[in-house]
Amino acid sequence: VQAAGIAPERCIHTHPVKRDADIRKALDYGVTTFVADNLDEIAKFRRYRDRVRLILRVSHRSPDAMVDLSRKFGCAPEAAIGLVEGAARAGIAIAGFSFHVGSQVANADAHACAIGICARLIEEGRQRGLPPFTVLDIGGGFPIDYLHPAQPIEQFCRPIRAALAQLPAGIRVISEPGRYICGPAGF
Repeated sequence: VQAAGIAPERCIHTHPVKRDADIRKALDYGVTTFVADNLDEIAKFRRYRDRVRLILRVSHRSPDAMVDLSRKFGCAPEAAIGLVEGAARAGIAIAGFSFHVGSQVANADAHACAIGICARLIEEGRQRGLPPFTVLDIGGGFPIDYLHPAQPIEQFCRPIRAALAQLPAGIRVISEPGRYICGPAGF
């Protein structure tokens, strides 16, 4: 990423297990946003708490995905606010939430459902007086044509757009549509 000249403020360190050397190298480059899934990963940022902001990855099952990543990444939604509170007690800022419903998802129902869950977490945090959340990373998983045609992206994204419209004002939405962008180049 650095060799490609990508600005560090546009980067998010999403690897689920980070060594201290990985954190330092990213910080030295200027990357300050990291994703965490659990208290052990959050605790790794205590010494860097004045330099980072974390995004908490929430697990969301997507049995329709070609590859359901929920078993591998993310905390249970019911554990999320407790993790945010634990991070706050340690002085570590949680900027928002992320999820990845899987790879090569056939329809956007899982995205819409996960957005709804994150919207409820954002509201619960507000009600509990936590610092306001400002980011929602909706992951990727957008489908492309392989052996079977995928939905046109405009059709696929309709339920996503509808769900995003229900978020409170001020939430920056980001996405990771890697397969959708680079997959067709392989054909």
